[in-house]
Amino acid sequence: MPSDLLQAHLQHTAISSPECSYAQLLPLDPARALDLADAYFTAYPPGMAAASRAEAREEMASTFTQEYGKVLENASFMAVRKGKAVGAIMVVAESIWEEQLSGPFIIDLFTAPAHQGHQLGRSLIAAAMLACKEQGARTLSLRVGEGTSPAAHRLYAQAGFLPIP
Repeated sequence: MPSDLLQAHLQHTAISSPECSYAQLLPLDPARALDLADAYFTAYPPGMAAASRAEAREEMASTFTQEYGKVLENASFMAVRKGKAVGAIMVVAESIWEEQLSGPFIIDLFTAPAHQGHQLGRSLIAAAMLACKEQGARTLSLRVGEGTSPAAHRLYAQAGFLPIP
């Protein structure tokens, strides 16, 4: 199994409260796709996720049409501040890239740079982990790609994600 895969064992992980005073955590909403695409585009260094805003919009549309897997609506959330989506966590039922993995898989977690530093990522991860656990999932997995920031690595480690042996 690739070494860039991480997994949290939900039954054995203390999950922090998903409460966030900076923004509302709401179910992922396709009607907010443009806001989400803008946040997604700005959240990554140039060329790491989408090369343009148009490409970010296409990727967001692909997410909502299930091209990256069946989105778990009750485990995928967005952070909304002052009426605008500024971050999200998107969880699918299974990874379409790693057939040997079973269970929910985070396909993306992002926060627009202007809204980083307010615990949004931590709150989004906690909300997804809690939702998956309540639905009976034993694990939640993700892949850290090239360019994943040191802050993101720390966040995943603090949330209980470990490399899959």
